[in-house]
Amino acid sequence: MQLHNMCKRDNESFKEYAQRWRNLAGQVVPPMMEREMITMIMDTLSMFYYEKMIGYMPSSFVDLVYGGERIKVGQRKGKFNYVASTNPGN
Repeated sequence: MQLHNMCKRDNESFKEYAQRWRNLAGQVVPPMMEREMITMIMDTLSMFYYEKMIGYMPSSFVDLVYGGERIKVGQRKGKFNYVASTNPGN
């Protein structure tokens, strides 16, 4: 339940969030399969990240982190037309 309810903090990089999520996922018994972890963390992402990554579907958790960081860099460089929602749930 905690894994499903996690979300990226405003002051946290994508890599930091993924690491925090993975650390908690590492405590699950029996251990989760890589594909299961990828699917589950994808479901916790904000709409911005989810929309960008859904077509990508990484094959490993490391690839997911790399993709998330590339999206953040693209956002900083103005590569996406994105207006932040005023809804705190997004």
